[in-house]
Amino acid sequence: MIPVANAKLKLEEDVEFIFSEAARFRKLERQWLETKKAPAELKEGYLWEIPFPDDEQKKLPIGRAAMARLEDLANLASLRARIDSQVDVLTVRQPLGQSLIRRFVLEGRPITVQHIERAMSEAARKATKKLHTTTHYIPCHLMIAQEPARFALGPVAFLRRSEFRALLAKRLWASRAEHRSNWQFLGDAARYYKSFGWVAEVTVPNCDEKTSERVAQSAVTSALNCLHLLFGAGHTARMVVGGPSIERDKRGSFRVVKGRLTFWASYGGPGEVGFNEDWMELLDDDEAQVLLKLCGVALEAASDPRLERPLSDRFLDASHWYGEAVRETSSAAKVIKYVTALERMFMTDEKDNIIDTMSQRIATFCSDPSASDDFSRWEADARRAYDLRSKLAHGSMSPRDPAVYEGVRLGSEVGRAALLSGLAAFEEPGLRQQGMTRKEIARWFQSCVQHGDAVRAHFNAKTKP
Repeated sequence: MIPVANAKLKLEEDVEFIFSEAARFRKLERQWLETKKAPAELKEGYLWEIPFPDDEQKKLPIGRAAMARLEDLANLASLRARIDSQVDVLTVRQPLGQSLIRRFVLEGRPITVQHIERAMSEAARKATKKLHTTTHYIPCHLMIAQEPARFALGPVAFLRRSEFRALLAKRLWASRAEHRSNWQFLGDAARYYKSFGWVAEVTVPNCDEKTSERVAQSAVTSALNCLHLLFGAGHTARMVVGGPSIERDKRGSFRVVKGRLTFWASYGGPGEVGFNEDWMELLDDDEAQVLLKLCGVALEAASDPRLERPLSDRFLDASHWYGEAVRETSSAAKVIKYVTALERMFMTDEKDNIIDTMSQRIATFCSDPSASDDFSRWEADARRAYDLRSKLAHGSMSPRDPAVYEGVRLGSEVGRAALLSGLAAFEEPGLRQQGMTRKEIARWFQSCVQHGDAVRAHFNAKTKP
């Protein structure tokens, strides 16, 4: 950690640098006017400016390097105000730059730590006024099935297109006067949504506009990743969030074989997953209901950036890599992403015996302790998947090697079983627990491995003649 005295000195250095750069660019501007030739430095760095507080058409040029310092100050201001997870740096950067201009240029105050910190506090207060709770509607391609009209994973709900259309019509009628001048653009947006079978609904609390949009997109994608895990890669690979407005994806091919022209044409569409109308009954058993609820609990951290829940974040990050693998078109990349999902879920900064540690933890969570050799089977599968990933990542295996397909199968099967088993082991209190360190998580994993060893030893002793 930087000593307090040095940290305060750094504040003064940063602000002095910003205004020294402004003075330098002013001088380069005058040189440009006099010589009619733009200096090289001006061409390279004259892309960053701060608008004046009283007239945003008037700007203070500061250059790229000074803008980086200003953004560092803006990040520090949002961190001190505890809104760093709720605002984009731009939301704080502009009011901070304007406050600095007002204090040190227009009012001519000395550059001191006290005045800088007041400017930072002022910028954070202005940024806080831009925090709002927003409900987002994000179009998705999921499945063809028409039922149910709506289902939810925690804070993320998925609405059939007809359900969303009814909701939208109600909202539009209530605000018809407000949108009367924008019917053309509103129609364009409605036609875009019409090409999707489903629309996700998620409410993001107390964020600025840019952050809220980013969080909402991420939360819905996290919910889709959970669907990949719950239903398996093979059944959900065509599910996507957002993207181009494509109702039908038309493809074709021409070939010449022995002088004879042949061709084929086909069409399909994203999200054309052939679930039956009663597909929700697949989640009716007790185990599926527990996993469904736990996914919803984990997704709370995805929709509210103020929540710091290490185990939820660990599961969401791991499921992110799993979902990336499911949607990936390259088989080699699938293997790498599947195994990365396993690493994110089960590794905790270990430097030695990584393969041993990860495979033991995976086998502990996936195996049935009462079944002979089940632990060794899962451990061997995890090791094999990791070995294939390492060979691909380090260049000792071609991405066209036939063994890659074995890696895809292993990665999908081991990844799904391990992530869902780990999620169940975290349980609801663990997913909501705040402040867990990586060392604490490592100790918890180790206790699970030791407990699993003891349970297997117990069953082995009972089965001996």
